[in-house]
Amino acid sequence: MSKNRSISRRRLVSTIGASVAAGLAGCSDSSDRSEATNTSGKEGGSNSTTQGERLNVASWGGDVESDIVTSILEDYDSSNPNVNVKYQNIPFGEYSTKLKTQFSGGTEPDVFYLASGSAPQYMQNSALLALDSYVENSDGYAYDDVLDNLLSAFQYQGKTYGIPKDFTPVGLFMNESHLEEAGANTSPETWSGFRSALEAVKTSTDVEYPFAFGSRPRNTLVQLIWQNGGRILSEDNSECVVGSTAAIEALQYLLDLRSDGLAAIYGNEISPTWAAPSLGKERVTAAMTGAWSISTLKEEYGSVSDSLKVANPMPIPNGGQQSTIVFTTSWSASAQQETKQASAALVKSLTSKEGMWKWTKTGTALPARKSLLEKDFYDDRPLLNGLGNLADDGRPFLFGIHHSEVVDTVMSEVEGAVTGAKSPDAALKDAERQLNSDVF
Repeated sequence: MSKNRSISRRRLVSTIGASVAAGLAGCSDSSDRSEATNTSGKEGGSNSTTQGERLNVASWGGDVESDIVTSILEDYDSSNPNVNVKYQNIPFGEYSTKLKTQFSGGTEPDVFYLASGSAPQYMQNSALLALDSYVENSDGYAYDDVLDNLLSAFQYQGKTYGIPKDFTPVGLFMNESHLEEAGANTSPETWSGFRSALEAVKTSTDVEYPFAFGSRPRNTLVQLIWQNGGRILSEDNSECVVGSTAAIEALQYLLDLRSDGLAAIYGNEISPTWAAPSLGKERVTAAMTGAWSISTLKEEYGSVSDSLKVANPMPIPNGGQQSTIVFTTSWSASAQQETKQASAALVKSLTSKEGMWKWTKTGTALPARKSLLEKDFYDDRPLLNGLGNLADDGRPFLFGIHHSEVVDTVMSEVEGAVTGAKSPDAALKDAERQLNSDVF
């Protein structure tokens, strides 16, 4: 190993923190269900064999996703006699730490899933293969078809280090039957209108708590802050600014819903611990969640799921801006392994229109290509279609190289406000002070 490569790997290990929770199908809030599933797979090195150039590929995913990825890779292997693909499925909860360990030892896979929250550390330490020259102007690939706001999560200093395989926004799921029974507005466009709809449900139906969120309401609060014109970090990611008036107002709005009996905390006032069963058991009328909830809603609460819709547009404060979190994961490649051409070719195959559709047509996430989002497939899948309609207003859930520390610190302080130990003002200003003192 060269001296420069050793330095690069040491820098990578020193900056990549513990596991970053951002996988797409399993990108739920801390109050939502983890979708990590332990599925065994093959593991191999990166050296050429008599069967062709070996590509070691790694991802996470449950049985369905693992089977689909395996099938796609087997098709690719069969169609490319000069390539020998070896696939390893790693449980989601172990994936981030294992990938970091593999990079530190020079045994990282050639091609792999990379969650957007982990991407900055790898990009800034020259660990990833820049894909621009392989995908731009490539015949039949349609690079311009990939959604720009998703690509931005995997771009650094003008170069692209990953192609998003799929995504999900966090949308506001609402039970139209409850709203109609209460005579409430089924499409509230403002925060005040949404609150009025919740009040009507509480007074006119058997639903005790019309809304719910987690004690660390990451998916709910962050987009309320954005909608109100606030930020978590400054635009250049150089400092934390979550103590702003806009952010405090957003947290206060959320906590007021709870203090007025309009919202519950998962696992506290209501027994379900995440969005899908809360909606499915009709314990709540509305919740913020993503595509990861849809399969559970359909399979376990089919009759109720038919009454659900995704708010579009999202309710925003007066004078606010449309904005929602999007979670995304890329296929990326190592810059250090000796398989750059073959790795890039595989990434292109996996994220081409055909390759991306093989995975996203399962309905567990949305395709990261505009043309695929326009397919008739979504006409009779209203929840997925509703989430897809939020794509243009989506912002990647990503806070620079210190992503994990930022999210953990802010949500720890917010939890203090949720429990009543701190005021919203004190919680967010304390988070800002801690991060700017200890991290930035």
